[in-house]
Amino acid sequence: MSDAQQILDRLPSGTAWDAFFPNRKLRWDKVLVGHLYRRAAFGATWEQIEAGVTAGPRATVAQLLEGGPDHAGFEAELARLRRGVIDSGEIEQLQALWMHRLLSSPHPLLERLTLFWHDHFATSNAKVADVALMSRQNETIRQHALGHFGELLQEMTRDPAMLIWLDSVLNRKAAPNENYAREVFELFSLGDGNYTEHDIKEAARALTGWSVRDRQAVFDPSLHDDGEKTIFGRTGPWTSGDVVRLCLEHPACPRFIVRKLFREFVSDTAVPADELLHPLVNEFRLRNFDLAWLMEKMLSSWVFYSGAAIRQRVKSPVEFVVETVRGLEGRVSPRDAARACAEMGLALFLPPSVKGWDGGADWLNSSTLLFRQNAAFELTRGAGTGGRCDPARLATGHQLNDAAQQARFFLELFHQRADTATVDAIVQELQREQAESQRRPFNGRARQAQLARSAAHFALTMPEYQLG
Repeated sequence: MSDAQQILDRLPSGTAWDAFFPNRKLRWDKVLVGHLYRRAAFGATWEQIEAGVTAGPRATVAQLLEGGPDHAGFEAELARLRRGVIDSGEIEQLQALWMHRLLSSPHPLLERLTLFWHDHFATSNAKVADVALMSRQNETIRQHALGHFGELLQEMTRDPAMLIWLDSVLNRKAAPNENYAREVFELFSLGDGNYTEHDIKEAARALTGWSVRDRQAVFDPSLHDDGEKTIFGRTGPWTSGDVVRLCLEHPACPRFIVRKLFREFVSDTAVPADELLHPLVNEFRLRNFDLAWLMEKMLSSWVFYSGAAIRQRVKSPVEFVVETVRGLEGRVSPRDAARACAEMGLALFLPPSVKGWDGGADWLNSSTLLFRQNAAFELTRGAGTGGRCDPARLATGHQLNDAAQQARFFLELFHQRADTATVDAIVQELQREQAESQRRPFNGRARQAQLARSAAHFALTMPEYQLG
């Protein structure tokens, strides 16, 4: 049993989800602020980390849930860009547009959740083949990402891209298609083992009659089976709306969603017992599946700041790239960033199957690790990026004048933990590089800039940086 699992199993279910408050054993410091930002906001700048320490846990979580004050202006800019992207019909343009959001949004928690729900309701343009519909689904998910899960599930059930993706456009009274009925139970709301094959067949009948015309979802009563159906032991002339309602009323639904969000935002290594999740599951159901409440509860809890959570998730490629750029306060080409994520295994709008990406340890293999190392090099070398993503600029701004200062700064920026042994190891590498560079025709300023870039690169390629 892992250390994280032992810690999780020891947490008292009655108080584990109470709001965290600092004490003598567990201070609110850069380590915990960095942990919060890694999980909820694709990392943080040094200024955000320091501001979070000053503000305290409650105010920092509240700010993440609310987003920045310039969010409305950012959305207006994105709406203008989106029109051109849709006109292009190119999925690479749509990927770049979303990457621009991920890199620059003043509401990173909203984007973090939009990415999570994109994986949950995994829909691929490989089959939909319509950038406009994929963009619309993305906007729908974003609209409800911090809303109520029931509304999001209802929207996805009638979403044009989803209707095409899971063959609902072929689901007719005379020939029911079971694809969406199966996935809405297994992947979207209940989980395996909480329904029967009979439930799937009956739900498929209830979901008949939908088509996509002129990129709109259209219901045709003549193609719908309006007879009696029995789903989860309840009989009636059920329609698609009733299927969603019956899913939400099933006792497995809140448990399934809470457990999946736990794996995404708390730990994908330690497995919580039902007893530990029970307080969250009950309240989530009573609050009509309020996702904003659930996220605030999770991100504010003792569980979240315990050893069961910190560094207990492997970063996805998007988290790796966006956290690096945000931390370095840089700007990069969104198209190049999206392409780098695809090389590491996560191509936006192109999940490998209806199950989405497996995630966790599957993000790391010999090929993807090499791509991560290459990305870290490109993002820290300064040259070739127009000076817009350069650790040397940060080192100068923070007056980091020696190797030890640079090593400690970048370790704390990206890891929030800089023990003496690790700092010394990086300093030794920097000193070796410095000795080597003295044989080259660098001036002092250029040599100092190169050392800062190397310090950042070492921090980014350490095993700890692969964990969020």
